[in-house]
Amino acid sequence: MTVVPLAQESRDTGGFYVPRFEVKIEGAGLPRDVLRDVVSLTYHDNVAELDGFELVVNNWDAGTRRFKYVGSESDSDLERNDAIGQRYKLFEPCNKDVEVRMGYRDGLHTMLTGTVTTMEPSFQSSGAPTLTVRGLNVLHALRRKPYSYAWEKKKDSEIAEALAQMTDDETHNKRFPLPVETDPTAKGKEPQLPYIAQQNQTDIDFLFSRARERGYVMFILEKEKLKNGTVRPRRLYFGPSHGGKGVVLRDVIFELEWGRSLLEFKPTLTTANQVRSVTVRGWDRATKKPIEEKVDLDDPELNRNQDLYRLLKRCDPHEDVVVNEPVFSKDDAKKRARALLQDRQKVMVTASATTVGLPDLRAGQLVNIVGLGSRFSGTYFVTDTTHAIGDSGYTTQFTCRRETVAQSSGAM
Repeated sequence: MTVVPLAQESRDTGGFYVPRFEVKIEGAGLPRDVLRDVVSLTYHDNVAELDGFELVVNNWDAGTRRFKYVGSESDSDLERNDAIGQRYKLFEPCNKDVEVRMGYRDGLHTMLTGTVTTMEPSFQSSGAPTLTVRGLNVLHALRRKPYSYAWEKKKDSEIAEALAQMTDDETHNKRFPLPVETDPTAKGKEPQLPYIAQQNQTDIDFLFSRARERGYVMFILEKEKLKNGTVRPRRLYFGPSHGGKGVVLRDVIFELEWGRSLLEFKPTLTTANQVRSVTVRGWDRATKKPIEEKVDLDDPELNRNQDLYRLLKRCDPHEDVVVNEPVFSKDDAKKRARALLQDRQKVMVTASATTVGLPDLRAGQLVNIVGLGSRFSGTYFVTDTTHAIGDSGYTTQFTCRRETVAQSSGAM
């Protein structure tokens, strides 16, 4: 994976000049008069939640002294199919397809395709009335109906792949709107689960729960054109963050430096709630004997923030014993203990940051933070981002957790 300093990214994108956006509803862009009413556009994503957008528009026509989109319409206006009726119904929550793109003069990037879910007008005592429109990505459709199902002798990645192929018993339509992409290497290391049940849960919430149990992340990968000319469709990634080898939008790690490309950076290093070892206890159904496996900081497969282990050993953190875990073998218990210990290490150093607008910087990717000393410089995993275009230009805010020491960009 290539490490790209922001100076190089600036040269490649034309200097981050002329930020712009595009919102399409049912394949058509917003009319020019509507675009002039847009106050701001925000896109946000998170590895543990559905991504969405927020559009704030001016809702007041000073010439006619009437509300433009919400507040002045009548029932008969909403039944009209002309320009007036279409304007009043333009931002109604419904099943219309919405595409949000952000970027600069030289290129726009698709941030989200989904539907409008909320319209929230603000009728203020001072200042112009506004309308806030919110929407969620296509996976929002997976929260319409809960299901119950059970799998036997399956791995979590196999369950995720199977969900993408299942159909609804009543409609006979596919339950999942996207194909699911998993990591073959991680899938090969996953334990085979004797029995896992989805009990009256929506598909997306069930998958989020399995991702949290395994220490995985989930996010949408947009359609991309490969070098051989073929096109990979949009899909949902279900798998580990990989510490630098994850499946991302671009095969790059942005390098951000305090005082140059980082506008704000607020890190936190804490040893609270850290542990020096984790013990998992379970029950072997086959042998009718208890299972107990312990993993400590000397485990060779631990690979998060190893340069900070000296703090953990000096602070003498407590041991963490986990009981009643759903493990069925010693190997399963060992992997679960290792995953629990790594989850603690991941949150040892966290941060919030702001940089210039980078449409390719999304939740699930990695960034190199440099110029802040050995404890806070390093490679960080991005857990969520907020992209905003408004009066102050285009900025990207993100929160992240430190994974390891920074990878070298090779830049001089």
